[in-house]
Amino acid sequence: MALAKRWNLLNTSFLIGTLALALTLVPWRLATSGLRWSEVLVCLAMVFSIGTAISGGYHRLFSHRAYKASWFVRFLFLCFGAAAFENSALKWSSDHRMHHRHVDTDLDPYAIKRGFWHAHWTWVMEAKALPVEGVADLEKDPLVRWQHRHHFLIGAVVASLPLWVGLATGNLAGHLVFGVVLRIVLTHHTTFFINSAAHLFGSRPYTDANTARDNWLLAPLTYGEGYHNFHHQWQWDYRNGALWYQWDSTKWLLNLLNWMGLVGGFRRVSDAAMTRARLHMEEKRLRERLSLASPGSATPMKARLEAARVKLDAALAALHDRHEAWGQKKAEWRAKGHAKAEAWREVKAEWRASLAAHRQELSAAWAEWRAARLEVRSALVYS
Repeated sequence: MALAKRWNLLNTSFLIGTLALALTLVPWRLATSGLRWSEVLVCLAMVFSIGTAISGGYHRLFSHRAYKASWFVRFLFLCFGAAAFENSALKWSSDHRMHHRHVDTDLDPYAIKRGFWHAHWTWVMEAKALPVEGVADLEKDPLVRWQHRHHFLIGAVVASLPLWVGLATGNLAGHLVFGVVLRIVLTHHTTFFINSAAHLFGSRPYTDANTARDNWLLAPLTYGEGYHNFHHQWQWDYRNGALWYQWDSTKWLLNLLNWMGLVGGFRRVSDAAMTRARLHMEEKRLRERLSLASPGSATPMKARLEAARVKLDAALAALHDRHEAWGQKKAEWRAKGHAKAEAWREVKAEWRASLAAHRQELSAAWAEWRAARLEVRSALVYS
């Protein structure tokens, strides 16, 4: 009875049972039959499609409403997401929104302060029932309601696809081991790593208000979800890897679907806001390091550093505002049908001159910031 009171027996049995089966059957299969290319390809295809349905569907679309999607895309994400066996999109989104509202507190369902393994998966095994709340918007979607009622059956149908390949190729056992059992385990733990490892290991370039971290090693394993510090700062952005060189396969897929007209309405934070957040964190770290220097030299350097950062922050904000104002003005002129072309050319020339001036101010502010930063770093080296 004590075990039943503490643990959810169904979740515990499924999570530990599939892991035990994978650890037993995969080595047995490799030892007795080797590994076939069809097994690898089917397993990877299932891992990618179902993992992407969690990342792009359950997470970015349903939990955070970071973009809008057609009926067809929502249907596919709901069907393949169900095969992750991580509950329905409605319940998953409810838990995840609660995590963001109460991150790192006692109300966080998978708070990292309770330990790596709790955040990773034991929170799923606990008998504590979390209410479905804060998802009234999703409950209005008939597709989400349909999937919520039948998610286990839908997931079972999708998860069984490798078995049909196994029947067609005469290799049912191999596709059962790799395409079903191993795939389920890989899907579970790549998702779980975001709740655990991405709150313990990595950098915090945008904010230190919570434990979320950017971890580039996790990004390829989690379809771009590894940039978790960025995500917790701007959870409504459709990207996780916002910089061009950061791995975010979900973002790339969504961009392709946008080009095809199947998704749209992308929400994204401005480059200026990202740069300003990074500057604030860099200044904070430099000020912390200056506490090691003597007060006589540290005080004026702190003042110069702060002044340079404030000036650069203002220049970035001004340039961003200028771009926003220009976009609004273009929209107004389009509404007029670009009447009086000569007047339009004058407005455009004026904007270009103003933009050039703002860029010069920004360049000077960057130079001042770099000089202040160099002074601090040099002082710390020779102090």
